[in-house]
Amino acid sequence: MNWNDLRYFVVLAAEGTLSGAARRLKKDHTTVARRIEALEQDLNSKLFDRLATGWTLTEAGENLVPVATKIEEDVLAFERQAHGDETAYGVVRISVPPAAGRLLFAPRLAEVLKDQKHLQYEILASSIVANLARREADVAVRMVQPDQNGLVVRKLTHLRMGIYACRGYCEQTPPDEWEFCSEERNSRGEWQQAWVWKKLGRQLPVRVRADDTETVRSFIVAGYGLGILPRYIGDEDKRLELVLRDDDCEISRPVWMVVHPDIRRSPAVRIVMDALVRATENINPEFKHGF
Repeated sequence: MNWNDLRYFVVLAAEGTLSGAARRLKKDHTTVARRIEALEQDLNSKLFDRLATGWTLTEAGENLVPVATKIEEDVLAFERQAHGDETAYGVVRISVPPAAGRLLFAPRLAEVLKDQKHLQYEILASSIVANLARREADVAVRMVQPDQNGLVVRKLTHLRMGIYACRGYCEQTPPDEWEFCSEERNSRGEWQQAWVWKKLGRQLPVRVRADDTETVRSFIVAGYGLGILPRYIGDEDKRLELVLRDDDCEISRPVWMVVHPDIRRSPAVRIVMDALVRATENINPEFKHGF
């Protein structure tokens, strides 16, 4: 039996569809189906019922899920431990929000590559939180406090925020016609919006709700209305003007660095962690505050 087929089994059992499993595994759906069929042949047991709405576990499949999950966890722990014992060679997977990764951390990480000729990065620039236990990433930078147990967490800084508009918008648009572009990824977005209403003394119409900072900036630049942006983005964009700064840091955004304890002593991972810390130290003081 190919032990790697167990991973396909565990993911498909969790996702319930070939397309969902394929996206998570970063494979095409035919590969997923082929690996499951191979596993069923090796075990001489049918694990899924193929339905129009998805793949449903059979009774035999249900019984094997906890066993397969435990085996997968043991294999992943083995890989993490082996990775942690390596020298400063190989690939380090880094999960970081797109805008922060490009503007704050990429320059410093690039400097490291000049000195470490055998080091490679796999940058996962996405708002989706990577699962470190499954080695979807080795090191993660997150804008929300990690809630998964067993991870090594370090707060890097708080990023200052501000209310921005396209240059000339506030002069050309009567205040009673102002609108707001909202970033609503989680409860923090709702809190920030409530802060805007408090500062302005009124609520603004919201006809655009986005789940990422770059979309908010694009709408503001296009002259749609006001929006909240990190200062490191808004102040550097000459097309924008700062309408109101958060001097009391009420809506500042914390930045966390997270690593799995099994690999934090890996030379390659430690080099990346040090680079992220140094990049944070080099952020313009106007764009961050202490904690």
